[in-house]
Amino acid sequence: MGVRFRLENVSKTYPHRRSNQAVAGHKALDGVNLDLHEQQVCALTGRSGAGKSTLARMIVGWERPDSGRVFFQGQLLGLVPRADFNHRNQLMFQNPYLAVNPCFTIREIVSEPLRIAAAGPKRIIEKLRALFSLLELPGSFLARRPHELSGGELQRVVLARALALEPEFLVLDEPFSALDDLTAWRILLQFKKIFQRLHLGVLFIGHHPRHVHLLADRVVVLENGRLLES
Repeated sequence: MGVRFRLENVSKTYPHRRSNQAVAGHKALDGVNLDLHEQQVCALTGRSGAGKSTLARMIVGWERPDSGRVFFQGQLLGLVPRADFNHRNQLMFQNPYLAVNPCFTIREIVSEPLRIAAAGPKRIIEKLRALFSLLELPGSFLARRPHELSGGELQRVVLARALALEPEFLVLDEPFSALDDLTAWRILLQFKKIFQRLHLGVLFIGHHPRHVHLLADRVVVLENGRLLES
């Protein structure tokens, strides 16, 4: 498997503020070296505040390191065209209700990336059918709004939206932590099958040991911004 993302000696510090003066800050990442491979599920785990979400934001280009470098398929991430990168790499958030527009119907939510990519009506209908079949979602959901779905149902909708542009890599930022244990386990098993079927690479941020070891091919542990084991 080829290397998709490479972090070389990446560090990031967030300054604390006292009135209008910056003081010594929190080091979220401290000299991290990490390779993430194509078609591999890598779980990133550690305590709260260990730097997991910061590392995820580095991967998708939402944060820049204070020092060190981030590469995407051998090219410095900052030099990669964003439109192409965003099509090929998608991110899922922890709380599905905060990840969608509550005023949109489910049809509008899932088809939004396709509309932005200028897909025609026929293509959008075909893709919606394929995604709903893949995720075992009933077609009746298309006319509903987010508040009419359970957390587990809406998280599957959010994954459908993430898969709409047929990405090669997903970053999942604790996508099961807002769900009850039974729902999380059921959705986790379904996601695992989909990742294998589509040959996706995944960075999965999680803290629940059972979730991590079921989903992941590889586990990376962060503690106080440092990579402890891989």
